Amino acid sequence: MLIAYDEREQSMAEQKYGIFIIIILCTVVGPAVAHSPSEMQLVYSEKTGDVALTVVHGVDDPSSHYIGEVTIRKNGEAVVDEVYAGQPSNDTFTYRYPLPLKAGDEILATAECNIGGEGTARFFMPGQTVPTPLGPDTVPRFMYHAVLMTAGILCILSAGLIPVYGKKITGWYRLHVITAAIGSILVIPALFLVFRVPYLSAPPSVFAIHVILGLLLLVTLLGAIILSVTRNRMGHRKGIVRRVHIWMGRAFIMLMVVNILTGLAAVGVI
Repeated sequence: MLIAYDEREQSMAEQKYGIFIIIILCTVVGPAVAHSPSEMQLVYSEKTGDVALTVVHGVDDPSSHYIGEVTIRKNGEAVVDEVYAGQPSNDTFTYRYPLPLKAGDEILATAECNIGGEGTARFFMPGQTVPTPLGPDTVPRFMYHAVLMTAGILCILSAGLIPVYGKKITGWYRLHVITAAIGSILVIPALFLVFRVPYLSAPPSVFAIHVILGLLLLVTLLGAIILSVTRNRMGHRKGIVRRVHIWMGRAFIMLMVVNILTGLAAVGVI
């Protein structure tokens, strides 16, 4: 009886050991057999309005080991949920889904292996995420910048031409000062509309050049204004200060022409 009991206990121990080994094997072998897609890619065709999902999922038998379900979410909402009983090939294949997208839409595709494992791919349709609200914000900032800058430069150009061609006008100097002041009042806020610190750390580009030239314009304009205000207090140096003031004005106009061209290039007009 004692021997029988020992044999029964040994048999139960062997069964438990066998079950334990099977569990370990399933744990180790399962992930090796069932694997996630090694690559996934989403491509959208604006012409057809179709989303193409390309999956790389290498298997030996695509009828027993395959991508069993594909789910696509558009802006967080499930719009596609397809269940499959096999995959078209044992390696790379593509599924197409009619799914029109507009600017700002984001889609997330998930492909699940029928044995285990999944992969994801994400696609963002370039453009604005939400409709632009009605009101003043519908006008891009650079438009305000362009209008103020154009008006300001016209005033400053007029101020620069008055001493050359308008000295016969009564009160020409006062007109020169007034038009220059109006131009400065318009140009300075126009420069600050697009001049922001983060742009200075941007990689070289047309827009970065435009911003740097804008900074030089601001310095030149402020210098010309300061020289104009202090000229009469410089005594015998008044003539030198006047010449520097004139050349600063000319430099401002030349920089402005170049900056206008870079600004138009930055927004894609030229």
